[in-house]
Amino acid sequence: MADSKASAVTLKSAQVSSEKTMSQRLWAEVKGYGEALVVAFLIVTFVFNTVGVVGSSMRPNLDGGPGSQNVLQSLLQGDRVFIPKFDTWLRRAGILGAYSRGDVVVVREPANSPTAQARGRRPFFIKRIIGIPGDHVRIEAGQVYVNDFPLNQSFITASGEIRPDPLDFPVVTQSGGQVTGMVIEFLEAEENIAYPELPTHGFYTSAIDIANPDVQLYYGETLASLKSIPADAPENTPFVLDLVVPEGHYFVMGDNRENAKGGSEDSRYFGAIKGLTIGGKASAVIWPPMRHGQWNWRRLTPPETFREIPDPS
Repeated sequence: MADSKASAVTLKSAQVSSEKTMSQRLWAEVKGYGEALVVAFLIVTFVFNTVGVVGSSMRPNLDGGPGSQNVLQSLLQGDRVFIPKFDTWLRRAGILGAYSRGDVVVVREPANSPTAQARGRRPFFIKRIIGIPGDHVRIEAGQVYVNDFPLNQSFITASGEIRPDPLDFPVVTQSGGQVTGMVIEFLEAEENIAYPELPTHGFYTSAIDIANPDVQLYYGETLASLKSIPADAPENTPFVLDLVVPEGHYFVMGDNRENAKGGSEDSRYFGAIKGLTIGGKASAVIWPPMRHGQWNWRRLTPPETFREIPDPS
């Protein structure tokens, strides 16, 4: 009888021990996944991240696959860029300073962009910094000028794939030394969104009063940051006037500036973007390793022409 009782106690102890072991194993499993998620979060937040390019706005320098019509295929086929997150945090802390002209950056889409209004959300997109705070920027016949310096746009045109449209920006009218109108057209999209269309060089429509709600929505900050009107500016006649990039802002553009080939929606359509909306600087293309029979891995360094831009006078 005593032996039977002892065996029962031993069996019960073994069962308890087995239950504890299973519980411990389950906790170890959960703890392992939790630690992995925490480490992954810390790496993505503070160390590095990778971002897939979707769409055609950065062609010919970045391939975005078939575009937003098939996001999954774009993420599989398009270029993937490397974002060092520590760089972002060091810049926000003021240690590394501002971003540079020519940098390729990931930016949260501004609330006043046409596509953000149509979608009702603000995803990140990828663009190139053209002007930094204090720079004077204008576009004449598709030629970009920064501080009166004409950018060599061969980094866009050399492949023959993209030819910038001959657009002007910003085109305004003035009277008595005050800006009174802006030459811009608004096309109504299916979502009842007024989409800005820039004027073609030499083919200007009538100026729209700057108090117009659509003008203020897209270009209120641009109009507020225009360069002083020169004394010889024509009266009530359209002309291109430099915009001065506000403090804490950047003027960004996509490399694809040919609308017929899915041209970029950028600062020409919603103004300079706030520096705080930049999610990081793309430093390299890391995927796919090969494209069209050639190595696709490469650093994303600013084209040489951006180093030649003088400081604003």
